[in-house]
Amino acid sequence: MTDSDEMEFALLVDWVEGRLSEQEARIVEARVAADSEARADVAWLRAFAKISGDTVIASPPPDVREALIERFEACAEGKQHPGLLRRLAARLTFDSDMQPALGLRGVGVPETQRQFVYSTDVADVAMTVRQRVSDGLLALDGQIFPVDGTDLGTFGVQLLEGSSEVATTATSDLGTFSFEAVPPGTYQVLASNDQVEIQVPDVELLRRP
Repeated sequence: MTDSDEMEFALLVDWVEGRLSEQEARIVEARVAADSEARADVAWLRAFAKISGDTVIASPPPDVREALIERFEACAEGKQHPGLLRRLAARLTFDSDMQPALGLRGVGVPETQRQFVYSTDVADVAMTVRQRVSDGLLALDGQIFPVDGTDLGTFGVQLLEGSSEVATTATSDLGTFSFEAVPPGTYQVLASNDQVEIQVPDVELLRRP
């Protein structure tokens, strides 16, 4: 359909639906009377209008409606539906202060630092806790390593104390992240994107004696 054909068809739609002025309607009516193709288009438009007016779309059941609203809101926020997000609890597989689960000892780790590795089926999360000389607060440096080398994209990373958010950041292109000037305590690290959420529990950020 050419641009002129589209304009003519749109004019016919306006005429059938009564949106033209009296003068415009008389002009279109004269054209339709002289053009068999236009008459066929008008007949189709009137039939479509009748079918549309007679069709009643039933409302979905309340539970279906609520589920649809939830999915729409999730899409509107630019997030995946929660049912599609993989939530993984990471397990401790290395602690430089203890005999690690993998049978390795923390060798060469400075006394002012402590290293952890937490693992899931999707990625490992390596973290180093450093004591800041200037103020005695702690810094947490971390990196997320995909298990199979697949690029998991950028993660948002939260540092939580109980249900309270202490700080938040995002990973670099290499999967690194850091939190500076953190008071001593036991925290949870939560790394998430639209594919996966990794929960790292009970990360001890403690000053060295």
